[in-house]
Amino acid sequence: MTARPAPIVRFSVVESTQTTAFELAAGGAADRTVVVADHQSAGRGRRGRTWADAPGTSLLVSILVRPRVAPVLLATFSIATGVAVAEALDRATGIEARLKWPNDVRVRGRKLAGILVESRIGAPAAADDDATGIGGSEPRRTHSTPPTPCVGPVVPVAETRIGGTEPRRTHSTPPTPCVGPAAPVTMVIGVGLNLAQRTFPSELADRATSVVIETGRVPDHDAMLETLLEEFDAWRARLETQGFDPVRERWLAWSETIGCRVTVDTVSGVAVGLDADGALLVDDGRGVQRIVAGEIAPEVDHAARR
Repeated sequence: MTARPAPIVRFSVVESTQTTAFELAAGGAADRTVVVADHQSAGRGRRGRTWADAPGTSLLVSILVRPRVAPVLLATFSIATGVAVAEALDRATGIEARLKWPNDVRVRGRKLAGILVESRIGAPAAADDDATGIGGSEPRRTHSTPPTPCVGPVVPVAETRIGGTEPRRTHSTPPTPCVGPAAPVTMVIGVGLNLAQRTFPSELADRATSVVIETGRVPDHDAMLETLLEEFDAWRARLETQGFDPVRERWLAWSETIGCRVTVDTVSGVAVGLDADGALLVDDGRGVQRIVAGEIAPEVDHAARR
């Protein structure tokens, strides 16, 4: 029996495609349901920011995901989505974007697209979805210590696992993943891609760009959406079947962060790689630190590579 294709739900105006996708999820919408809007009246970005758009100028899409990975890998969906956006732009427009950790898509140092990943723990799955498809079987245990629980409150994934710093580490061993049965997770991945803006407000003029500015051509919205979803499906499948390694390898190829001096909160040093859970590895001269959350300070975005 052929699986039914997940729907694409289109709106002229919504408050937020993220909010709408979660509402559809609560009603039992299928995995990979897509919400698209021409305009958001209250769009949101990372770290509590607003996402402003002029009607019809951006690709505004949110994808409902019922992930099938171990909980420790949930944050890597943000990294995988960045790769998908970069690959889609290359295919559809010829733009060779660069990825800034954790999830900005940029050209010539200016932001072309943003990604927001939010999740809800224990949200209901659709009737035809596998609500327990996170993790897998628990490895054999030779002692009676209970496994670390994998549950929690409603959280934005990309800002809890990729946000903050951990204690100083001199090696790149990732944290031990939690094991045992995991609560079902509903994730919504939002992408805002600037397509047709020819100008930006003065406060964004030196920090934002669009496809038309970079190429001189306005891409077809539907063709761009189709390419983006094809790439998202492909990179999601790799993440869920092969693990993070192929995603990490491709992200590193598109990255503008690795090899640069960066400052994230109180940590400064050279970005040297990504850990197995998407954390940024920074060599501060005394050891390698894992940055699991935060934002690279703007003043060092263009630091020279060593």
